[in-house]
Amino acid sequence: MNLSFLGDALDHWKGSLFESLQKRCVVCEFAVDPMASDLVDWKPSDFAILAKLLRIERSQIISHNRSLSDRRAYFHEIKHRGDLFLDPDTGVATGRLSVRHIAPAEIADLLNPADRLLAIYQHVRAQRVTDRVDAVCTAILAKSPTVSWCSYESPTVAMIFVSRKPDRIASVHRHFGELLGFHATGRIRISGI
Repeated sequence: MNLSFLGDALDHWKGSLFESLQKRCVVCEFAVDPMASDLVDWKPSDFAILAKLLRIERSQIISHNRSLSDRRAYFHEIKHRGDLFLDPDTGVATGRLSVRHIAPAEIADLLNPADRLLAIYQHVRAQRVTDRVDAVCTAILAKSPTVSWCSYESPTVAMIFVSRKPDRIASVHRHFGELLGFHATGRIRISGI
């Protein structure tokens, strides 16, 4: 996430998703890594605003001393063992990796412990969202063949959920299906369907 986007309408959308998932206990020991691409510019008040927008406690936001330019050290700082939301500026890299992305191999590493559920923000530009989500999930599966996934898609963004435990993904799919009813068609997709 880049500080210049803090407070946009998508933060409210993300917050709504996470609030509903937490209320129904679909996520466990939930934390957020904003993946701040401009970490040096963030102030404590910015993280407090992000927590409010995402409808979580400030203590649920993972703090970093290292920047994404030192990726190995950055991801080594994540000691949290519960479910995790990753908010890269753009999403998952299927080509060239930058501080605006997360790599499929990094996602594979973060899928430990094995019952963890990861939520990953994906921005989409100049293509159909379903095509981009399919490309991203194919790239993730290339590094983690046993992963299941589910997505909540809009015309310009998606939230992708991945886990090594198919039942975790099924619970996300079921939750949003119940929430949206027949409106879930075309918005909520799950691997294998």
